[in-house]
Amino acid sequence: MKIGIIGAGRMGSAIGKLWAMAGHEVMFSDIMPREKLQELADSIGHGARLGTTEEAARWGDVILLAVQWSVVREALDACGNLDGKIVIDVINPVKADFSDLEFGYTTSASEEIAKMIPGARVCKALNTIPSPVFALEGCRISGMKVSGFHCGDDEAAKKVVAQLVSDAGFDPVDCGPLSSARYLEAAGMLLIRIVVALKASPELALTLVRNTRGAE
Repeated sequence: MKIGIIGAGRMGSAIGKLWAMAGHEVMFSDIMPREKLQELADSIGHGARLGTTEEAARWGDVILLAVQWSVVREALDACGNLDGKIVIDVINPVKADFSDLEFGYTTSASEEIAKMIPGARVCKALNTIPSPVFALEGCRISGMKVSGFHCGDDEAAKKVVAQLVSDAGFDPVDCGPLSSARYLEAAGMLLIRIVVALKASPELALTLVRNTRGAE
């Protein structure tokens, strides 16, 4: 599958690398200098390429949106027409001082993005996983597979997203409609506060533990 990465920072580059390693075709775009972007593509290998935001958006069957909330509108404008595209939003709309979310509970970054690109098939995914976790062997913590929570209103798009979450090494967990992004983004903010409160390494994540043995 062709995946255009809009934003090649810590999250975009980490997720893109895992997908490239899984055999997907990946194109990175970012506002960073082109030589830095080329260094990233070269370091990832596996045929990773680079392009402008418009090129990555046009080329990809799926688009990963991994920019800061403050520049979302600018990034989407640069993408051009996204009608029919699956757009995976990994953004937590955190305030600049990390004190809280810009908004929540009555809307979400994902829902606002869907309003900006009404022809696209927007899904939320992977926003509750800190970027250092993507570099862990097998994307596991203490031997446990990490949950890749995702949500969206388009069932066919969610199936694609679930497969990509699995391809990246995570356990896909369907959280229902796109409005569930309100709670996934709140969970992302909670994780930030846990890291601060515990003075902990960001190599942690929220994971759904299932009883696979059935009722006792």
